Amino acid sequence: MIFMIIDVHSHIYPKVYMDYLSKKNVLTPNGIIVNNRVYVVNDLLLNLEDKIRDFKNKVKGEDVTIFLSIPPPWTYFLPKDEEVKLTKSCNDELVKIVNDKELRGLATLPLNDVDEAIGEAERAIKELNLDGFILGTGVGNKSIANDEFKPLLSKISSLNKPIFIHPGTLNLGINEGALSTIVSYPFETTFVMSELAISGSLEEYNLKIIIPHGGGFIPYQLGRIDMLYESKRSKFKPSEYLLKSVYYDTVMYDNREFELLVERVGTEKVVFGTDHPFPISKPELFIKIVGSLTKEERDKILYENAKKLFSLA
Repeated sequence: MIFMIIDVHSHIYPKVYMDYLSKKNVLTPNGIIVNNRVYVVNDLLLNLEDKIRDFKNKVKGEDVTIFLSIPPPWTYFLPKDEEVKLTKSCNDELVKIVNDKELRGLATLPLNDVDEAIGEAERAIKELNLDGFILGTGVGNKSIANDEFKPLLSKISSLNKPIFIHPGTLNLGINEGALSTIVSYPFETTFVMSELAISGSLEEYNLKIIIPHGGGFIPYQLGRIDMLYESKRSKFKPSEYLLKSVYYDTVMYDNREFELLVERVGTEKVVFGTDHPFPISKPELFIKIVGSLTKEERDKILYENAKKLFSLA
């Protein structure tokens, strides 16, 4: 089967999730407010049919396969028992709306309880037949590079499914407002992926990682990140693993920046993603930018790389 577009970065809030947040009084007219961060909620995040229609209109009616995932703040702000229950309910709802062609799903996991997260990871793949996972950059002050998450990374590695590592929950100690999605998100991604690289996790586990927003600052600061090796802070050259184990999406807004990404990581490591339906999502622009490449390069990014990564038939 030939896919014209595979979007690996697309979001929706399950009804069970929004109902629960309403009961917890964290859902406000301004959005979801957790730990002084405001998370935007719009109608397209709540209505799947409208979301798909809007996306198809923006990509000019191309055949599409969309990987749906819950966006921040996930369930990490809840007490453990509540988090585990809600996470399972969200994954159960997600699996009811996905299918084998147009809609696929990435499971969320209860990161406050690593043992439960390991169990839910196995259930998500072996029972629910979801396609992989979305993980936040961290919980509170702990990033997912923390040693306590290594058993979870080991389990995900054994399941041989991709992880989409998404910023939005690591506590930076400030109330960033609009800067969260514009500046702090790329920083979170860069910080946590650098931590994972120097921790040895990218060497120890055979992980398939996707990171959003063109990889944050990683592709453009690999030389600086490798100073961690030069200064003996790392036993490994982080760049070796950030180039080998990581895929970078296309949520970028400038041809020159995109060209730098492709030049640095190669077309084989870039996958199409849009961050739909958030205000910063510009699917038409992303397609136009990718369209500046040769047909062979364009096809790799629009669908071939993701097809191989997710083992789609």
